[in-house]
Amino acid sequence: MFRVISGSRGVGWRPIDSGVTLYNGQLCKEITTGFGPLAVASGAGDGSGLQVIQGIVIANNDKVSQINATYGTYISGVTSQASQNARDYRGNDGNFPVGDQKPLVQVEFIGPETLIAAPVFASGTVINTALATLTVTTGSTTGLGFTSNAADFTPVANICTSYCRSGANMGVSEISSDTSTTVETNTIGFPNDIAISDTFVRVPYKIGQSYAQINSTSGALGLWLDGTASPATDYYIINVERMDLQISGEETIYFRFAPCHFDAVRA
Repeated sequence: MFRVISGSRGVGWRPIDSGVTLYNGQLCKEITTGFGPLAVASGAGDGSGLQVIQGIVIANNDKVSQINATYGTYISGVTSQASQNARDYRGNDGNFPVGDQKPLVQVEFIGPETLIAAPVFASGTVINTALATLTVTTGSTTGLGFTSNAADFTPVANICTSYCRSGANMGVSEISSDTSTTVETNTIGFPNDIAISDTFVRVPYKIGQSYAQINSTSGALGLWLDGTASPATDYYIINVERMDLQISGEETIYFRFAPCHFDAVRA
């Protein structure tokens, strides 16, 4: 799930759009009569979707938490009087009257200065799917590339990263210059020879400006970064500060969203 590391713009309670489900740790936006999940980016920099990101859900006003075994704590919007009156709810920060029984989420608001941590999984629809571990079949005495089993995405030159998990270059990463899922090349060589059976992982991001897509899971959008999405067509623009790629299944990206994602009017 997404979480704020620093640079929060504060927290507040917001109503949930009718029929929408929101999970703790989910990216959210305003929809019509309330908040809902952020959708996948459409176009470069979400230039077709023009969504305005509001924040990350951190809590809700259900008195007894509802738990989904896969995605965690959630709350769903309701419409009818009967559904509202049947709710067992708790108070909020005072923005809504005590007797207002509508479902609410507490949102931690974010902006271009907010540093966020997010998991990266090897599926746009299935959570906790580990990225492929790449085992070298053809190495290099120059450190300028290797051949292996296929990466999870089709790379775009000079904006993706290869990280060495075992071998003489363990812990070192380099930006890749290829567009192949199996034949990796990098302009700056790894400092040591790359040998057969060394292991790597590849991600479609680099330190600095990168392009990222969120998961597309029906009913549970915006809970993780999709490590299978090629950074070529549909993506959010992010500025990556750090990548933790050491442990399979626990890959985490620390980043800030670009300023354009907080303004629906874009050049």
